[in-house]
Amino acid sequence: MKSNVHRAPSVARVVTGLLTGWLLLLQPGQAEKEAVPEDMLRFQNGDSLHGSFMGLREGILRWKHSEAREHIDLKTDKLRRLTFQGGRSRKNLRSPSYVRLLDGDRIPGTLTSLDAETLIMETEFAGSVSIPRAFISQISPRPHGGLIHYMGPFGADEWNVVEPPEPEEVEKEPEDNPDGKPEEEPEAGEKEEEPEELPWVFSGGAYYSNSQLPIAVDTKSPDQVRIRFTLAWRNRLNAAIAFHATLKQPEKAAPGDEGDKEADEKPPPAGKRPPSGSSGFAYTYGHSYVLTIYSNYAQVYRCDFNEDGEADMDRLSNSSANLRLDETGEGEFELRCDRLAGTIALFANGRFVSQWEDRRGYVGSGSFLAFASQSAQARLRISDVAVTAWNGMIDSAQSMETEDRDVLLLTNGTDRFSGEVIALSDGKFQVSGTYAEMTVPQDEVQEIRFAKSRQTGEDEDEASRQSVRLLLQPYGRITVRPVEANSGRLRGHHPALGELTLDLDYAGLMEFAFGPSVLDSWDDDY
Repeated sequence: MKSNVHRAPSVARVVTGLLTGWLLLLQPGQAEKEAVPEDMLRFQNGDSLHGSFMGLREGILRWKHSEAREHIDLKTDKLRRLTFQGGRSRKNLRSPSYVRLLDGDRIPGTLTSLDAETLIMETEFAGSVSIPRAFISQISPRPHGGLIHYMGPFGADEWNVVEPPEPEEVEKEPEDNPDGKPEEEPEAGEKEEEPEELPWVFSGGAYYSNSQLPIAVDTKSPDQVRIRFTLAWRNRLNAAIAFHATLKQPEKAAPGDEGDKEADEKPPPAGKRPPSGSSGFAYTYGHSYVLTIYSNYAQVYRCDFNEDGEADMDRLSNSSANLRLDETGEGEFELRCDRLAGTIALFANGRFVSQWEDRRGYVGSGSFLAFASQSAQARLRISDVAVTAWNGMIDSAQSMETEDRDVLLLTNGTDRFSGEVIALSDGKFQVSGTYAEMTVPQDEVQEIRFAKSRQTGEDEDEASRQSVRLLLQPYGRITVRPVEANSGRLRGHHPALGELTLDLDYAGLMEFAFGPSVLDSWDDDY
């Protein structure tokens, strides 16, 4: 079997930033020699500065650079973001449970109690916190609903670039270099070719595409699996996602007298959108399924091989798989795949899109997950990937939300009921249901969506003040108005949580300028 996987090079991007007359240059390979990558500041005008974060107070950030004897004071209103250690936090949060607030913040921690007014949770980064219930949109005691097989990405060395299938080797003719002399060096003054851009770049907990080459990770996924990921895109969306892939192709049968025909049928380069009936996906991803996502629809290809080692690829039929996605945007996607039943279901932003069934038998015998852009103009960002076990039951329970009732979804992925969540105590939720009072163990609850009518709006005065947004690894996000900070801790005010002291060891990013557009957070140069 031939494998197309090659290790992605761990190479530091060359980053320059002009500030107060200094030209700062990070040489390629330098990051590999350092045990810990430097912090980096990104300014709103695009400039960047490497060094170490020293603290923050009254709109001034204190910075230390290796070439400067004294620290540098910078106004925070000129900053876009601060990256800690190349976007990798010193510590990762262990608890998968979290609370989602109305402003989009996601507070990771362990739920301890809940009543009609307040939720109490224990966090690793801020200790015990109290959250008014009116600020909460959702709580997720067991958000993944099953055993976690993969979570990430957290580093540049986790995933591999998938190279296109290698063409058949052709022996050099003797006259190509009959004397065996070394090739001539370019004459002085001739411009050397610039190094090629890496096909994928890891930055701040996400992979960014620079080409149409796929990138893959072995998720060790089981027969029944739930695959979640956040996909962002620039320009018109045109993405390919391979799953349950082997990334291998069988050896072809020895060629006969049909060499010309075989040459005509060579697969296109990896990552490019195949025309109808093309075998490109199969040669790139091996035995697998490939989901293609466009702005207005999605489809699934079945990738197999015949006895001669030639690609045998079909598009699975379904009733409809319509999407309504922006030309530039971001979405949360979920695949539910069942080898045993031969079914595949797609959800987008929590809503059911479509289901496919392979009546010929499930061919995805591998465990690799891969992503690729199918257009040279369309760039992708991959983040928040979670691969978990699943019970095999297709349902759209996560899309349910009501105005006047709380909705509980259990970890089996199908059972749900509505009513009013009265309290959480001793590890159990007390629920006043439509037909009965119920007690539900916390470990059996995947998520609870609170009634919209009991939620409060954002404080406009608080929203107008300058805030910073911390991204906590793996999946936390908290927006606070900073009071002061040193290199390890930040003290600030949160509209729902009140006064907090945050442990910055859990932070990968600190954002100073952010907005609702995906372009506000698109930064692939760390």
